[in-house]
Amino acid sequence: MKVKTQRFKFAPLLILISGLCASCTVSDYFNSDTNVDRKESINVEQANQQIAEAKAAEQKRIELEKQQQAELKLTELMKNQPVQFNSTLAKIYAMREFAPIWQDEDAKKKFLHEYAALVASGISRNMATSLDAISSTPVENIQHDILLTDAFLGYMYYTNNVSSSAQSWLYSQNNYKADKPSDELIVNWLTAVENNENLAFVNKLSSSNKLYQETLQRISSDLATDKKQSSAELYKLALNAQRLRIIPSFENGLFVNIPSYQLNYYRDGKLVLNSRVIVGKEARKTPVMYSKLSNVVVNPPWNVPNTILVKDIVPKLARDPSYAERSSLEIFDSRGNKINAHSVNWSQYVNSKSVPFRIRQKAGDDSALGRFKFNMPSSDAIYLHDTPNHSLFNKTSRALSSGCVRVAKSDDLASILLKEAGWSMDKKQTVLASKKTTSVQIQSNNPVYLYYVTTWVENGKVQTLPDIYGYDRLNAAPSYINWNTIRKYL
Repeated sequence: MKVKTQRFKFAPLLILISGLCASCTVSDYFNSDTNVDRKESINVEQANQQIAEAKAAEQKRIELEKQQQAELKLTELMKNQPVQFNSTLAKIYAMREFAPIWQDEDAKKKFLHEYAALVASGISRNMATSLDAISSTPVENIQHDILLTDAFLGYMYYTNNVSSSAQSWLYSQNNYKADKPSDELIVNWLTAVENNENLAFVNKLSSSNKLYQETLQRISSDLATDKKQSSAELYKLALNAQRLRIIPSFENGLFVNIPSYQLNYYRDGKLVLNSRVIVGKEARKTPVMYSKLSNVVVNPPWNVPNTILVKDIVPKLARDPSYAERSSLEIFDSRGNKINAHSVNWSQYVNSKSVPFRIRQKAGDDSALGRFKFNMPSSDAIYLHDTPNHSLFNKTSRALSSGCVRVAKSDDLASILLKEAGWSMDKKQTVLASKKTTSVQIQSNNPVYLYYVTTWVENGKVQTLPDIYGYDRLNAAPSYINWNTIRKYL
């Protein structure tokens, strides 16, 4: 009687084998001379994959168990003291067997100085709570060290993202939300700690802007000498200091402080051009942003943005379609065909959110963009440009545009940039006279900073500007700022 061969699955056996000899493969246990039923022959590649998967699953289980143990120990150490980044802290301190990180007193002092300045700006209640907890915990306790690291993780996230999130975090009420910094940044910091370079790492997270540093020094001085200055004034300085920290020192680029109505163009630390500007009105604010000039357009046409089209142009055309011809406006339907303004019943689009037409103003001296447009990448379609109405630059309050920045000395700015591109002044005048639209790539590196700072300290004196958009009024001094704690570190 023929004995029936017993069939079985290999996976459990393979796991057992992998546990006995992690460095071996299935092929080590079976060779070509092994008397194995062909129907039961092993797919070695598949078997090895199963072993690898089993090992990976086991490793994951071990790591998860270690992480759970580390988090449990962290919770026991901190007792009822809350932290923001529990799992990350557990992982960091478990790797160090819960040895302290902040052994470099200079690094610790520098961090707490910057952190106190940030807390004074009031953008985060959690940061204020964190600083108070650090202050009230004995420095010799590991809990103090853990609280420092918890605060520092949030600080790294802030410094790494504030430039791109400035409009939301520094100009709106309570919009800042803390998050964990990237794993790469955490690793870089811990490597610096191991190499006794913590102070250098902390210093890199600060700002080189001289006005930022001067403003912090004034706040610190006022707190140290108990100068009779209201918390509202200190808070306003601290908030504007954070707005300054994202602006590099004024060495190279175009800088527009929106409430100053001024553009300053620096090259190698020297001011090469100062010009009055017109910025967005209250209803259409010029955004805070960083970009770079990409090209100069000579004789630019103006593609009317939808907001201006529905709010400004359509009502005028509804009253008088001949406004289009007088203003050199070209109207196109959805297929790109040019149409006559008199052929449209514009009244039906008044108060409408969208219009099925595209309108462009032809290039010329009367164009809304004037004779020059300075393009830069912007999600808000913001750029610098000339204007035909230069008399507006004589006004004291110049928040008059629909968001873009009009430059009084646009001709001078264009001359500098076109000369770098190889244009002579004769060529510039010839192209201008031709009314032909011509785009020229920018040859030099020209970053553009549109920012909003209303009070700061410069050369020992407090400077102030009108809060034209009400950003300072929006952010009243929060009650959770503990100035006694800030005085301790700032």
